[in-house]
Amino acid sequence: MKDLRFSVPVGSLLPWVFTYSRPKSRYMEKHVDRYSIQDRYDFGMKVIEKIRRRARVTIDVHGRELVPKDETIVFYSNHQGKFDALGILASMENIPSSVLWEKKKADFMIAHEMSFLVNAVLIDLETMKGKAQGIIDAIAMIKTGSNMLIFPEGKTDPEKGNALGEFQAGCFACSLKTQTTIVPVAIYDSYKAMNGNNIFARVTTQVHFLAPIRPEEYKDLNKQELCELVKNRIKDKLEEIEGDQNP
Repeated sequence: MKDLRFSVPVGSLLPWVFTYSRPKSRYMEKHVDRYSIQDRYDFGMKVIEKIRRRARVTIDVHGRELVPKDETIVFYSNHQGKFDALGILASMENIPSSVLWEKKKADFMIAHEMSFLVNAVLIDLETMKGKAQGIIDAIAMIKTGSNMLIFPEGKTDPEKGNALGEFQAGCFACSLKTQTTIVPVAIYDSYKAMNGNNIFARVTTQVHFLAPIRPEEYKDLNKQELCELVKNRIKDKLEEIEGDQNP
């Protein structure tokens, strides 16, 4: 069986999911007027914490003090595996953020609940029309003042480890169209958390929030130039971490 680090902890939570978290999230979804976005988000963080503990993952967080307060933020992160969004959201501490979430993955049971709880914007990565509509929906959400977490690599490939894949420039329209502050995020060893079959190993992942990029810094750039700016910031941090790990 593939990715026991994902299926075993999630499977062990199924009794709790079916008797508590799923009924509660479904109730919230049916009575959305009774629960604020913060209420839903707080419950989502409880679910993430349950998953993190069962997966035996510790998150080493750096740079959280760099994230501006009382501003709308678009977070752009590299993408490694199933734990990435959960690890970043768990690292934010009282900074609710929506996620640009792949529609196909949101069809699974726990993912469906989580996408609702964090007020995710779904994007269909299988078609150009679906990609474009997802970006349009994300822009609309950001304009309401919602923070947004985006993975410009789109799909994951855990076999590449901590290496960067290609960034898709189109998603940077979310910043250019809204002129909001950008915070690049570099994750390291996140692919080890819920990919692979070593269910007994304890894993430490790293989440690094990097210096913010203000609108005045990128306002004259096009999508491709902004894409390269953010990618290079993340690339530099990953190389720095790699150097520290292997002096």
